[in-house]
Formats: sequence, C-alpha cells, structure tokens
Amino acid sequence: MHHLRTRPAPIAVPAALGVAAALLLTACSSPDAGPSGAPGSASSAPAEPHGYVEGASEASEPQLRLLLADAEGSVAVHDLLAGETASLDDVPAPAHAATDGRFLATSDGERTTIVDGGSWTVDHGDHTHYYDATARVVGGLDHGGPVELASSESTTTLAWPESARAVALDRAALGQGEVRETATVAGAGVLLPLGTLLVAGDVDEDRVTVLDAEGEPTGVDAACTDPAGGIVTRVGAVVGCADGAVLVTEGPDGGDPVVETVAVPAADADLPRATDFANRTGRPTVAALAGDTGYWLLDTRERTWQHVPTDRPLVHAVAVDDADAHVVALDTDGRVRVWSDGDSAPVTTEPLAAAGRATLQLDAQRAYLSDPEGSVVHEIDFADGARVARSIEVPVHPDVLAEVGR
Repeated sequence: MHHLRTRPAPIAVPAALGVAAALLLTACSSPDAGPSGAPGSASSAPAEPHGYVEGASEASEPQLRLLLADAEGSVAVHDLLAGETASLDDVPAPAHAATDGRFLATSDGERTTIVDGGSWTVDHGDHTHYYDATARVVGGLDHGGPVELASSESTTTLAWPESARAVALDRAALGQGEVRETATVAGAGVLLPLGTLLVAGDVDEDRVTVLDAEGEPTGVDAACTDPAGGIVTRVGAVVGCADGAVLVTEGPDGGDPVVETVAVPAADADLPRATDFANRTGRPTVAALAGDTGYWLLDTRERTWQHVPTDRPLVHAVAVDDADAHVVALDTDGRVRVWSDGDSAPVTTEPLAAAGRATLQLDAQRAYLSDPEGSVVHEIDFADGARVARSIEVPVHPDVLAEVGR
C-alpha cells in the first residue's frame, strides 16, 4: 500500500462559536459591510458571516479526527477531542491512499473513492477558521492506481502518476457531496492547485506548466526533467524534478505566476532524488526521503535544500517546521525518530509498528502512527522526547490513516 502524504487531518461534536471565535468573526467581517456592519448592498437579505460554509459549524479550535480504513474497505472516523468513534460507509478495498487534511482518497486498480473527513482548517494568514461538518463517503472517479491529492480553498486535485492522468474538482461542491470535475489534464504525473490556477508536471514534455482553472495553458512554464511528486506549501506549489524542484508562486498584485528552479547543491547531485514531500500542513519547509541515505529538507521560503544523513533507512519523513525545527520520521524497524534544531542524533521510540504497513501523520503538537496489526493508533508527543502519549484502540485495522482537521 502506498502511504498517505501529509502534505499537507474523528466525528467531532458540532461546536458552537466561543468568545474567541466570535471575536475572530468580528475582526474579519465581510469587506462589503459598512462601518456599522450593515451590508453595503441594497438587498435586505441578511449577509452571510465571513467564512460561512454551508452545512458546517465554525469552531474556536481545530476539530481533529482520524479517518481509518482497513484492507477490506471498512471505514471509521475517530474524534480525537471527544474520544468517540463511528463507522462510515464502506469503500472498495483500498490499495493506495492520500489525504489533503480534509478529504481522503482511496483507490484500487480501477476506481478512486473520496471520503470527506468533515473537519478542516482554513488559514488566511492573519486569522484562521476551523470547521466541523458530517464525515461521509462522497463518491468516486473511474481512475485507479496510486493517487495524489491536494487542495486550495477553491480546488481539489487528484493525480494518478502511473497513468499520467489528473483532474481538478470543485472543492465547494465536493464539500456538499458532489464530485464535479472542472478540468481534466492528460500527461500530468503531478497536478497541484495554486489559488484558482493549476500547476502540472508534464511527464511527456519534461516541463512544469501553469494552467488556468479550466486546464488551459497560461503560457507560464519551466523545464523539469522527469517531474514526480509535489506538494503545496505556504509559499507556493512544488513539483519534484530529477535535479531538484520547480517552485511556482502567485504573482504580485495579481500578475503572472512566478516559476523558479530550486536545484539541489552540486555536492549532493548524486544522492537519491526527492519525490514524497511531506510537511505540517501549509508550512514552508518540507521533508522527503533520500533513498536509504536519510532525508531531504526543502525550504521553499529560502529556496534551499539540505540533505540529512541517517544511520537507519527511513520509510516516512515529515517536516514539522516549528520553532524547534522538528522532523519526525519512521524507520524500517518501526521506530519513530525525532530530530530537533538540526541535531544529528534523534530521540527514538521503541518499535511501535510494522514499518511496511504503518502510516505517519502529524499536526502542530502530535504525531499519529498506525499499527494495523494491533488495531491501534499511537499518539506521540514529538516535542517531549518522542513520548507515546496514548495508544488509541480503533474498531478497524488502520491500514489507511488520515488525520483531518489540521
């Protein structure tokens, strides 16, 4: 099974807005409102509050949940705040999976199914919204194989690298239970949203191409040999290339997007390339495996690469990108390893799971490691010496794990 990307993810009890959330809504009221808060429109209809999402409640804190699926397709959702678990509809037996922090895509050889975790975070830079809705299986697409998933506020993209096929979906419609394609892109091993634009890794042309919302070329592109793997960070969209990556950022003042090549240092050119980028949702720095040699760190804000060698091969590596520069990884022995502030020696747990079946997910405070054989998910405080804070028993073998609500 292909493991979930963090790039950047339980049924939560719908939360009423607390004082902090009410203050937040006041501080980021609609730009169309007048000084008194009355709508600028002549219409007498009440204005929807800033951040309003149909069918969702807004909360004052992240509504963190774990989406779980076993190899037969049984699906459950666990609320990390309330400690409650509920079953969802089954999906076709998953062989591959990916998540964007709200939606989970599972796929077999013929079809991909989308599950809405029902909780998500929207970061507007100067303020953040936390949403809570009903978790459910949404629908499917007639594409199969390994799948990648990414989202902006308006668009969700899915790419199937083995067949170089990709689609963009209307994310608002997806949140209302409708799978509505807005663009189909052939020849794309990678497809990422950047605002209303799309960033495609064209495997036929060895290029990264910026497309409009309908999938038409904008004329902005850059060379990228063998594009594979991608992630959206706070800075922009990253596509992995044989010699590094291409970074696409939104243009200043609504101008054309900017495309930059970020090559690995010449001294590291012979090391295994990065493809499986993972980070704490939205952060600028991402991690990726460097074969059996260790891991890469790509700082998209500074446009720099760093190779970090390890004494054991890794199967997952995720950049937390917090004040202590934590990197959390799973090694081939099933131990979670945590580096901080560039330390060469990590702190480690005991073996917690069979590495070949386990999935690693994390948020700002905790990491979650699935142990399918034990039907548990380990919650790890990576900032406290990789302490196992609790082991959560779940009703299905967590062959698939996604943390949503981050």
